[in-house]
Amino acid sequence: MKIVCFVLSVFLLISCQRDKYKAPENLISEEQMVDVLYEHMLMNAAKGINKKVLEQHIQDPAQYIFDKFNIDSLQFAQSNTYYANNNEVYASIYERLKQKLESDKKAMELLVEAEKKKNDSIKKSKRKEKDTIFEFNRKEKSLKNRRLPEIRDTLQKRNL
Repeated sequence: MKIVCFVLSVFLLISCQRDKYKAPENLISEEQMVDVLYEHMLMNAAKGINKKVLEQHIQDPAQYIFDKFNIDSLQFAQSNTYYANNNEVYASIYERLKQKLESDKKAMELLVEAEKKKNDSIKKSKRKEKDTIFEFNRKEKSLKNRRLPEIRDTLQKRNL
């Protein structure tokens, strides 16, 4: 009985050992995989923001990405499975993807900040124009700057 249990446990251990997943013939390179996953994430984000606008410009976002990189869905699925079975490589792909997304996020934040500054300066200049017009009108109407009409003494006919 002990021998049977030992043989069964050895058999289970051997059967549970994972064989290395073999690379498909048309494997997508790691760099291209980063780019494809990046585009997929951007498309998913675009779908979440305004799906109707995305659908007006791109009929099938997944097919658009596949066409852009000259791959097909089967090639992507096989490559993704291969990289998912190689944890170290998959982790490095996602780390590069994360860095790419973060750098783009910083660039977008800088653009938004520059646009806000531009809009604020336009608002300030418009406000200044309004203020200067208001000041001009106020000065014209003030008593100090108003020209007084000439007062003539009717008896002496001279200017005072």
